[in-house]
Amino acid sequence: MVNVIVSIDFSETSLNAAHYAAKMFANKAKVNIILYHFYVSEQEITSSKNYLNSLKTELLSYCTNIEIIVESGNNFIDRLSAYAHVKGAYIIVMGFAGKPVLQYRFSDLNTLKIAEKNVCPVLIIPSEATYEGTNNVLIASEMKYLNETPVILSIKSFLKDFDSTLHILNVNDVHYLDLTPAYKEARDRMEELLKEFKPEFHFMRLFDFHESMDMFTKDKSIDIIIMGVKHHSLFDKFFKTQHTKKMLFQSKVPLLVVQE
Repeated sequence: MVNVIVSIDFSETSLNAAHYAAKMFANKAKVNIILYHFYVSEQEITSSKNYLNSLKTELLSYCTNIEIIVESGNNFIDRLSAYAHVKGAYIIVMGFAGKPVLQYRFSDLNTLKIAEKNVCPVLIIPSEATYEGTNNVLIASEMKYLNETPVILSIKSFLKDFDSTLHILNVNDVHYLDLTPAYKEARDRMEELLKEFKPEFHFMRLFDFHESMDMFTKDKSIDIIIMGVKHHSLFDKFFKTQHTKKMLFQSKVPLLVVQE
C-alpha cells in the first residue's frame, strides 16, 4: 500500500488540499490517504478526531482507503517528518495560502519547512487550485544535474502513476534562434533519461521569468509543476530567489517539490 499523507489544520486551504489529493488519487486501489493533524492541547483530541472523521466521510466518495491520525509533541515539523519516515510516505500533500512574503501564514512557512526536510516529495496545493486531472506535467529545468539522481528517480516514480504529457521548459536569456551546443547536449541527455515518458522540450528566451512561466502553464494547460531541488536550502530558494518566490506565491498550479 502506498501512503499519501495530507496535513490538516482545518483551515480552508488544508481542506482544499485534502479534496485535491482525494480526487487526484481516486480509484487507485493501492493508495492509502492519511489525514494527519497535529494538536497542541489535549482538549483538542476529541473534536479533532470528529472533524477528521467528517472529512474522511466526505472523501470516501473518491477513495476507499482513508485513515486518520492525530499526534502531538514539541514540534510539528519534526513529528510529521518522523511519521512520514516511519510510514515510508510516497508523498506529503500540504496547502499553501500564497500570501505575499510580508503577510505569509505560519502554515505556509510549515509547508516550506516540511519540503526542506527531504523525507519524501511534497505536493504544495495553492488555495485556489481545483483538481481537473493530471494530464500535463511541467518540469521547470535549468538543464543541469543530468544524471540518474534521486531527484530524477523520484520524478520518474511520480510520472509512472499518471498518464500525463511531460513538458520540460527552460527559460534563459541565451536562447535566440537556435540552441547552443551545450543546451542541445543537455536536452539529448535529459531526453534519454526520461525517454519512457516521451518528453516535449520547450526553450524560451528570458524576458520576465514569472510571466514566461505563467504564459506557458496557461497555454499548455499545465496541471502540476515539478521542481527538483539540489544542494541548497529550500527556505532560502523560496524567500531569497525572486523567480521561485513569485512562482510559488502567485501560481495557481500545484507545485511538486522533489529534493535530494
